[in-house]
Amino acid sequence: MRKPFAIASALAATLLSAGFSGTAHAETVPGCASAKQIGTTGYVKYQGATIASVKQFAGCGKNYAYTWVWDSYAQNHSFRVTNWIAVIDGTEEYPGSESRSTTRQELWGAGGATLDKCTRAVASVTVPGGGYVSGWTDKRC
Repeated sequence: MRKPFAIASALAATLLSAGFSGTAHAETVPGCASAKQIGTTGYVKYQGATIASVKQFAGCGKNYAYTWVWDSYAQNHSFRVTNWIAVIDGTEEYPGSESRSTTRQELWGAGGATLDKCTRAVASVTVPGGGYVSGWTDKRC
């Protein structure tokens, strides 16, 4: 039988090798504590590595984009992160909330009054050389 410490150590090593890095952070929409995540988490990738997560929350009559830039990227790069709620109408996609931008690891987007539309949260992160990479959540209707 394995000892609990050995199991915990093996789990920690597995999570670290999978690219998870460990600062816990709260995911509560400012001004709308009752909002809940809808859909799946999306990921922003750069050179094969995940550098940020993006989620969509719904509550208080709005949809919100949430982005967290992973420690492994934030600690080694200068960056700017931007996010917004996109509305999907057939094959067209357009902003359903104001785009927000910051150089901090965590970013809550402006809420969009888009609960009656098909939406996704979108995030872009700048990368060395001046470009950017994006990720998004699944479409929610």
